[in-house]
Amino acid sequence: MSKVIEEALTLIDAFEVRRVREIDKSILDAMTGPTVEGVEQRHIIAWFNSVEYVEDDFKGHLASFVVMSPTNIPLIFFSIRCGELFEMAQPERMRVGYNAREALRRLMNRDFSSDTEKDQLLRDVKATKDYNMTPDDIFRYAGKKESWEKDEKIERTKEVTKVLASYPAVELKLFGINDAARAYWASLGLPKHIRMGETLFWLKVVETLEAMHKYVGCQYVYLFAADKEAEGKLVQYYRVRLKFKSDANLSANKPQFDWQSQFLYQSIEELFEQKIRFRELLIKD
Repeated sequence: MSKVIEEALTLIDAFEVRRVREIDKSILDAMTGPTVEGVEQRHIIAWFNSVEYVEDDFKGHLASFVVMSPTNIPLIFFSIRCGELFEMAQPERMRVGYNAREALRRLMNRDFSSDTEKDQLLRDVKATKDYNMTPDDIFRYAGKKESWEKDEKIERTKEVTKVLASYPAVELKLFGINDAARAYWASLGLPKHIRMGETLFWLKVVETLEAMHKYVGCQYVYLFAADKEAEGKLVQYYRVRLKFKSDANLSANKPQFDWQSQFLYQSIEELFEQKIRFRELLIKD
């Protein structure tokens, strides 16, 4: 590890992660939005500093933070709040699994009265191939269907949405850099490939999530990337630099604020492991 990187890491460790409600508003207003394709995203700063957003921080509805240099320069900003990811209920899969299980039971007991009835039972079993169901899947989805039907008799609140499984998660909101802090970052003398946003995400944002994880159970971290294209530069940044991904098996509730944004996530275990790996690579640089 070079002396420059060693000194920079020592300094970064000393950077303070401060709640927005503890920072003078004039400091927040002086921040410059991150630049995307040569255009400053001023609206991100405007929303982060808005009365509504700051009030949510005071009320504890979300926690907003700024990573500050020892010289009181805001470097990056981010917010986190409680959330949840889930697997959709997939009633059609439950129906197919249930029919297949019942068909298997009847075939084993020779509980059919004609070849036509037997052929239908065989078709019910073969239908699981269209869903790539294993034998375990058949019985799992069949059990889910029975549980679903029992719940229908108990739960009268139509606003309650049933899902196959839910997972504790935390949402990362409005993560961005203060573009005006680039000069300060450059003054640290680090190689150009060691970027401010990426470095402080792994060493300070993830550090904050680690502290939270000591007190709150959490399995995933997720976000909505506000990109104009499904595979645009921002989405690619989150995928390549910050190791987020998408998965058709996991779902999240997307409020209107995040419409036209792409859902990305990663497991908390992967996140913490990537932080260790990132720091090790810096040390070896």
